[in-house]
Amino acid sequence: MKKIFVLISLSSVTVWAKPCVENRAALDLGSGTTKAYVATVDTCEKKIVKVIFEERLPLAFNEALEKSPDGTLPEKTVQEATPRIQALLGKVRTYDVKRITAVATSVFRVAKNGRAVAQRLARDLQVPVEVISQEQEAELGYWSALAQKNISDTRNLIVWDIGGGSMQMYSRDKGKVHIYEGDLASVTFKNKILQVLQFKDPKDHSSPNPIGRQREASLQLAKNHAYLNVPEFFKKMAPTARWVGVGGVISLSVQRQVNKDASEFTQAELSDVLKKRVWLNDAEINSDYRISDISNLALVLGYMQALKVEKVETAQASLGQGLIFKNLK
Repeated sequence: MKKIFVLISLSSVTVWAKPCVENRAALDLGSGTTKAYVATVDTCEKKIVKVIFEERLPLAFNEALEKSPDGTLPEKTVQEATPRIQALLGKVRTYDVKRITAVATSVFRVAKNGRAVAQRLARDLQVPVEVISQEQEAELGYWSALAQKNISDTRNLIVWDIGGGSMQMYSRDKGKVHIYEGDLASVTFKNKILQVLQFKDPKDHSSPNPIGRQREASLQLAKNHAYLNVPEFFKKMAPTARWVGVGGVISLSVQRQVNKDASEFTQAELSDVLKKRVWLNDAEINSDYRISDISNLALVLGYMQALKVEKVETAQASLGQGLIFKNLK
């Protein structure tokens, strides 16, 4: 009997020790920032156990596209970006990752040579790169928010994502998915201020700073866009919804400027900060994204005012995090 007991006990230990834990990585090739994310996951429990590496690399693909005369990503931009992404991926590979997935977003959808550049990066990085649709981008933003904030009750939840080249809102209501796919984002809004309010050509000028007395007019540009483009579902839900902001514009640029130690901001707080920072020129802004930081404040505040959103929670989550989390589910 004793021998039988020992055999059963060893068998039990073998099953319990089944290798469910591994490291996985994701790369998000964005319009203004490329993000790497590595996490330890439990494939049996289907959860992210621990984030072990995360780094963001400012790469102004969308700014380069906006200045391009032929609607393509310039060769010089791609050549300069590639070794920097390779170096970032080199850091990722030091964590003994079992799987690396990569997605490319807005700028690679819009640029005439975007998909070709993504294929070239996939070859140079030796990692498959998928150019995802805006709908897929919105869904991954949603999953990233759920993972980062550990959200289980998704009722009355809107996940808001703004990047360099696109804006998304995502919500699930009674089993139905609602998505807003917007074209006003960090770089495009900054360029709208340059064109419409300052009568400057974005191909010749990169920064609208200082925005100064054009603060109210900038807010109105954002509000008008929200009034005209946001679907009725989100307009009705907006005042009472739980808003969670992801992506570089909301969770990093705006949150850092309002209160870098917090994970939420109110419409009133954002308004106060914008009033002060519109007078800053580029030399006075300590940021890799100085040319769009102040206009980001106006974009988000204008949308909040138009939709009557009083508060936005923020989650410093990447699409890579959402990709890993979704694949586990």
